Amino acid sequence: MSAAPGRRLRLGVVGLGAIAQTAHLPLIRRRWDLAEVVAVADISPARRDAVGDLYGVGPEHRHADLVRLLDAETLDGVVLLTAGSHGPEALECVRRGVPVLCEKPLAFTVAEADALAAAEAEQGRPLVLLGYMKEYDEAVDRAMEEIPADGIRAVDVEVLHPADGAQLAFGNLLPPTADVPVAAVDVLTRRTAALVDAAIGADTPAMLRALYTNVLLGSIVHDISLLRLLLGGIETVERVRHWPPEVMPGSIDVAGTVAGGAHLHLGWHYLPDYPAYRETLSVHHATGSVQLVFAVPYVLNRPTELTVVTATGTGEHRSTFRGDGEAFETELVAFHAMVVDRVPPRSGVAEGRADILTAQAMTRALARSEGLTLGGECAPDGEDGADAPDAEPRAVSRA
Repeated sequence: MSAAPGRRLRLGVVGLGAIAQTAHLPLIRRRWDLAEVVAVADISPARRDAVGDLYGVGPEHRHADLVRLLDAETLDGVVLLTAGSHGPEALECVRRGVPVLCEKPLAFTVAEADALAAAEAEQGRPLVLLGYMKEYDEAVDRAMEEIPADGIRAVDVEVLHPADGAQLAFGNLLPPTADVPVAAVDVLTRRTAALVDAAIGADTPAMLRALYTNVLLGSIVHDISLLRLLLGGIETVERVRHWPPEVMPGSIDVAGTVAGGAHLHLGWHYLPDYPAYRETLSVHHATGSVQLVFAVPYVLNRPTELTVVTATGTGEHRSTFRGDGEAFETELVAFHAMVVDRVPPRSGVAEGRADILTAQAMTRALARSEGLTLGGECAPDGEDGADAPDAEPRAVSRA
């Protein structure tokens, strides 16, 4: 995780909630050789003051929003950690030539991603690194070497997701605030509603709107990105179900294929009282299996476990790997490399756009299962059966 010597990035951190407090801010402090926090922004005055005090950011460098921060500061980059779509804020950064480490999702609409791509092209360099930290996991790198180029029969993904409170109890987060301006919340709420209308239609039931934004683009997008990185992406979405119908967010079940035609099954289950977060991705091929097991993402330096099973002729060989690195930290190193050396990120605007299209294909399939028709960008393509995301999968290099 080395970086170019002598260049510490001056960073502004925008959005100071749980992921900032548990992962990004502590890691920037740990990697003082890479970066320093020189400015912060948050909609809550109390939160930005508390974080500013903790990280030595003076009152004159604490701002109410991204635009005020960019207007007042000279920065090498922005770490964008706000809720909802990051498209408008990321676009503001790119148009000003400011690199941005953007948490997922990139955006709610393909149109936002296209505007970002055009702005980035005008700048002539990559300026967006999309925060899929699992792509920077040592065990994922090793898995890429172990998955064969052909002979893959089936891919299984299972996510067991307890309530956020259980996952974050260790973090000793700052107390909730009650000082967020009502007018600012109203602006963000109306902006989100307009973007979701554009993505899936204005008349879509609240349940589908929440599943699209909070589950598919808010959580399952991590698995969409991993399947793209490891296997070339999801090729078709054949069926998506949500159950129990009266429970939100409940469970999501996806059936389809990955690039090359291997069967995909993805199950995502919100279980508030489940003992611990657990995410398992298994690839079964003609002569063995490759399995990744991810623990709760908020706890730093908790290694992912990779298990590789191969045939020996008379039985099987089973090996296990656990790295000692931290994926969020390697992501920060990659952001430094993008800013300083213009190294393209593993996932940027193009990859984020492809993942939005995949989430929209899943949403169309889910709507069909409920007897509903969507509008906006997610309007049906006129064909029954499997949905194919309208994007070329990213090329994958494997041993």
